[in-house]
Amino acid sequence: MKLILILLGCIFLLAILLFTIRKTKSPLDKACAFCGAAAKFGYSEHAEDDFGKIKPMCLNCLVSQLEKDYSSFTGQAVVIQPAAGPPCYVFQPVKEWQAYFEKSKIGPDVNSLLARMEPRCHDCEQRANFLWIESKGLNADNFGKSLDEGLSETLLPHNPKPISLCAKCTMWRIADDLKEKQLSYIEVCGPKGVGNGFVIPMGY
Repeated sequence: MKLILILLGCIFLLAILLFTIRKTKSPLDKACAFCGAAAKFGYSEHAEDDFGKIKPMCLNCLVSQLEKDYSSFTGQAVVIQPAAGPPCYVFQPVKEWQAYFEKSKIGPDVNSLLARMEPRCHDCEQRANFLWIESKGLNADNFGKSLDEGLSETLLPHNPKPISLCAKCTMWRIADDLKEKQLSYIEVCGPKGVGNGFVIPMGY
């Protein structure tokens, strides 16, 4: 009986330790690194960054940072509308993604979609380098299916036709969704580099 109590005590202490470590590492519910407001997001320079490099941010500071990322991006990217469920909302370069996940169909699918996108923004007629796809049906349980099977087989049949957008109009839509849906992500990163890529709600 004494041995069982000791064992249960050890398990309890381990659970507290794991919870404390996870809470310490998470950027959520901390002060924004820039303005001191409550943070609901973690911002990183690149997807899957070390926890120590992820900066806690409030919505306003995150949107301001993402506006810089999207406006300075010189490549093209498919942008999936933010969705509740997956813990991350990150940019993935097609070239890097395919190097690690050769059997994934999302890379070739993204390249094909971008090759057919309209050159002008749907909302303002400026030059477009983003293709916006709505995220109805995407959640924490099935985001992996979109990565494995591609967007044409998973999201496109259940959502409106993709539209071409400029950086400013893409950010307006992202900011509106983050605010209206009261979303929170452990990690968010904007597009970087010059090649094709995609922004998607996902987990690791």
